[in-house]
Amino acid sequence: MKIFQSATTPPVKPLMLQPYRLQGSIRSFSKRAFLSQKFLTPNEVVSKAKQEQLENQQFQSQLRQDQLPYIPRTFSSHTTFQENNKRPIPLNVELLQYKPLRLSQTHGDEVATLTLRGYNDDDLIRMGEFALRAAYYLGIPMSKLASLKTEKRLYTVIKSPFAQAKTKQNFHRTTYNKQLIAYDANPEVVDLWLSYVNKYKLQTVDMKATVVAREGLNYNEEVANLDDFEFPQAYEGLEDPVAQKVKELLQSDEFKKTL
Repeated sequence: MKIFQSATTPPVKPLMLQPYRLQGSIRSFSKRAFLSQKFLTPNEVVSKAKQEQLENQQFQSQLRQDQLPYIPRTFSSHTTFQENNKRPIPLNVELLQYKPLRLSQTHGDEVATLTLRGYNDDDLIRMGEFALRAAYYLGIPMSKLASLKTEKRLYTVIKSPFAQAKTKQNFHRTTYNKQLIAYDANPEVVDLWLSYVNKYKLQTVDMKATVVAREGLNYNEEVANLDDFEFPQAYEGLEDPVAQKVKELLQSDEFKKTL
């Protein structure tokens, strides 16, 4: 290691550090590695950005070379075309530029409530609009994306690891809440809607669904007088091991006692 020094300055002792071994490779932290870092000039930064843009354009052009020609057979009155390749834009894709459509209520019976929680308000709006669009295509009347009370909490902790430290640090946490209400839909359609939304949900959004079930006034009497459980006819003759296991559980005595 070479140490550059002048005649007026005192001699500098060399910086010696032990090598650090990580996953079979040797890393040495020394002053030479720090001095060897090269900072780009403005002209070099501009040339590097132009080179990356040129490579990106070449990559996109290669992707478009092997595309098959699109020749649609029929068009509708609301069909819009793209400017570059004259392809029609699907209606559901074009509707993404507008607010989600909602169906009108027929009876006003509430069947499900979907609550969204998260720390980012934009993610909640994006997830709520996705749920509204999915409900529209499934034929479920929905309410607007309503904002609930925002939760704000302040945490004060000691900044130093010592118990006698006087310096403290504050942390703010803001939790946003949104709500959607579904009306006038069959339980099967509601289950399909909730499963689809849960499959493609964002990791930063927490969802909780409350499903409303309606039964007759003599529901308890019907359950008490129920002696035998019949397996649905749609599952008869299936070789699925899961369906056979469900049938075995429904016909067992332990399941009847538990119910």
